[in-house]
Amino acid sequence: MFRIKWKFSLILLSLFVLGGCSTLGVKKPTGGKPVVSVAGKQALWKKRQAVMARKAAWNLNSKVALRYRADHWSFALKWLQQSANQYIMEIKNPVTGGLLAKLSRNNSQVSLLADDGKTYRDSNEERLLLRQTGVKLPLKGMQYWVRGLASPRYKVEKLVLDANGRPQVLYQAGWKIEYSRYTNNRFDAMPQRVVITRTENSVYLKMIIKQWY
Repeated sequence: MFRIKWKFSLILLSLFVLGGCSTLGVKKPTGGKPVVSVAGKQALWKKRQAVMARKAAWNLNSKVALRYRADHWSFALKWLQQSANQYIMEIKNPVTGGLLAKLSRNNSQVSLLADDGKTYRDSNEERLLLRQTGVKLPLKGMQYWVRGLASPRYKVEKLVLDANGRPQVLYQAGWKIEYSRYTNNRFDAMPQRVVITRTENSVYLKMIIKQWY
């Protein structure tokens, strides 16, 4: 009888030890969600950038609130990205849906169809927008930022990642980009709410992305 009890105790002890070993390295906070290490977040961030880099074409529909110095605008934005150097941005009246302006790039040529019916051209979209509207926006960086990516044009000054390796806060070229909502919990989820600010020029841009396609 003693031997049977002794063997039974060993079996129970072995099961306890094995069960304990299976949970090693997985820490859970009081909320029950796994804690992801810094290395784990970085690995997901690199994977996200690699996956997104293969998607040269993408489209979105959004609502935008823009404040530049003392001026304020609200408009709908339809962004059709066909390749790295080819896109169309349609700025529309948020109520009627009427076209207010259209900015497009075709390789080295950028054109802006303004609300006066005239078309203005340049080789640089940021310079063209500033000259015609007086608004300074980081359009070259926004091509990446709206997708939750760092722009390869600029150095990453600061980056805060969430548990899925997606940016919560990104600083590049003096711009602060904040992400508070994504389409789902995957590492490659698309942003739904993006805020881009720059203290130097008193720029505030909030984009609520309603649809990715």
